[in-house]
Amino acid sequence: MRRDEYEQRKQRLETQLREGIALLESAHRQQLRALELVWMTTVEEDLALGAGPASVRSEPAALAPEPPSRRTPWEIIQDLAVALPKVPEVFDRNRLHEALGYEPDRSSLHRILQQLVGNGNLKVERPGRGRVPTAYRKTGVDVPLPGM
Repeated sequence: MRRDEYEQRKQRLETQLREGIALLESAHRQQLRALELVWMTTVEEDLALGAGPASVRSEPAALAPEPPSRRTPWEIIQDLAVALPKVPEVFDRNRLHEALGYEPDRSSLHRILQQLVGNGNLKVERPGRGRVPTAYRKTGVDVPLPGM
């Protein structure tokens, strides 16, 4: 490598560095604007609800509710025993989450549903694929849930 090639490459790297820093700074500014917008919306909602300026929070409101504590498979089974009668005859995990009121551990729920299919409580109506969840059909067979 010659000296002039070295200098050109070094200069190109310095230029790329400056451009990268400029992009990061721009992204940071956009994130700050978004945060300020959320903050202003939160303050406006508090004022609109009649909370008054005295109760305006010093920190922005949480964007998502606190997730429930992780439930054991046995607790999920018990919750499913209550939730299954609430879902339609053909349902998917999203409907089950609505009936449960929370989203259980994915692998635990999958194992329990597979056991229910094996026991004859449920039948796979339509296998899941990609982002489309598996659809299950209640069979009407009254086999007790595992662990019950």
